[in-house]
Amino acid sequence: MLLPNFSPCYNGDVRSPIPEMPKKLHSQSPWTITKAAKVRLTVFLLLLIAFGVWSGFVFSEPMTPEQATDRSKFLETVYSQGNYIEAGIWGIFSLGFAIRFFRRPPAEKQHAFVAAITFLLFGISDIVEVHTGGWWRPWWLLLWKSACILSMIILLFTYRFK
Repeated sequence: MLLPNFSPCYNGDVRSPIPEMPKKLHSQSPWTITKAAKVRLTVFLLLLIAFGVWSGFVFSEPMTPEQATDRSKFLETVYSQGNYIEAGIWGIFSLGFAIRFFRRPPAEKQHAFVAAITFLLFGISDIVEVHTGGWWRPWWLLLWKSACILSMIILLFTYRFK
């Protein structure tokens, strides 16, 4: 938070502090990437490639039908547990925006409220996804998730350019 710099100035015959306006900050593009971020992204990409190679070896052609069944059950467990974890993460984001809603002045509450509801609904849609077997079926789940993502994009642009 920038605070005004008080410097002594002459106001007629009386010396009074008049605040100087802070210099306007140069807004950087949201797509600007620092050198440290490039290093982290490179390490992340290398880890993803290593995970892809490892999973290719692990999940190569099974030798027996029992191995195929075990791998299938393992992948179903990873899918369902991953969606529950993802729903929890979206719930934490929703909680953060709900806290922001209660700490902001009335003029700024609408954005936080819409964000809290959007992230909560997106998290709930992940739980529904586990029970339906996919994000694209039934058709209304696809529309639900699409509406949430569209709302997140609108919230991002509203926040960025207000």
